[in-house]
Amino acid sequence: MPRIDDQLLDCSVYLYPTVEQAERGDAVGGTGFIIGVPYRRAKGYTHRYAVTCSHVIRRGAPVVRVNTRHGEFDVLDLGPKQWTHHPDGHDIAVCPVSLPANDFKYKWLPQEMFMTKELIEQEDIGPGDDTFFVGRFITHEGRQRNLPTVRFGNISMLPWEKVRNRMGLDQESFLVESRSLPGYSGSPVFVYISAFAKRPGKSTTISSSDRGPWLLGIDWGHVNEHQKVLESDGETPVKDGWVVQQNSGMMAVQPAWNLAELLQVQELVEMREDREQQWEAQERRDASVVADSAERPH
Repeated sequence: MPRIDDQLLDCSVYLYPTVEQAERGDAVGGTGFIIGVPYRRAKGYTHRYAVTCSHVIRRGAPVVRVNTRHGEFDVLDLGPKQWTHHPDGHDIAVCPVSLPANDFKYKWLPQEMFMTKELIEQEDIGPGDDTFFVGRFITHEGRQRNLPTVRFGNISMLPWEKVRNRMGLDQESFLVESRSLPGYSGSPVFVYISAFAKRPGKSTTISSSDRGPWLLGIDWGHVNEHQKVLESDGETPVKDGWVVQQNSGMMAVQPAWNLAELLQVQELVEMREDREQQWEAQERRDASVVADSAERPH
């Protein structure tokens, strides 16, 4: 496993039910991350979004905590109605955020990093490829500022077999052998190709420029095993059929292409268009003030 780029740690944010709980650092909520969508009308500008799982918001944790440039944190008091959910019921939600670079310490992920079905085929991504995810180890997460942890794993299954998600939908999902726990829901999951990995479908070693990492998708939970509760003899199931759940070690990851789809829903496209029109109007006003000042006699 190579050294993880600190910029990937800085894309992570924490989510809480209330501002007060965020300020205290209570062990509730989930994880999110920041992405950017470029302006259509101007180069060098981006719309920023917080991303997390839909179930994190629907279960009452819409408030975002972000690190500041001063080594502390600040809280964005977002409400559940400010988040947009995937129209097809996929376990993913986004919210536009304003995060001035002079105040906040964070990085955003570009859409060029998103995994696609075409990239899976092009790079022969599949079982065994290395993954890591950045999120909130809820029992030791950092009280004075967000201190995300990195956990590691490997792709076990490509997302061609759906998994029932927390909202009852059969969700397109990668299965990743990893150690996800409550609190990591909404974490960005990355995949990369080892520097010396041979690809089953390719004849040469992948060069370093083709290794990634790419955003594989979003951790929406772990797949539980159900085991029967046995009598004291260790062999006979109890009569009422009790079962217990335990973490199977298999994490379910929603593909990044569902996030790309969500960003193109009409509501979000119109919001971006309105913001860019406001930006252009402000640019024209500023230019007019400068021109008017230059024409005045000194």
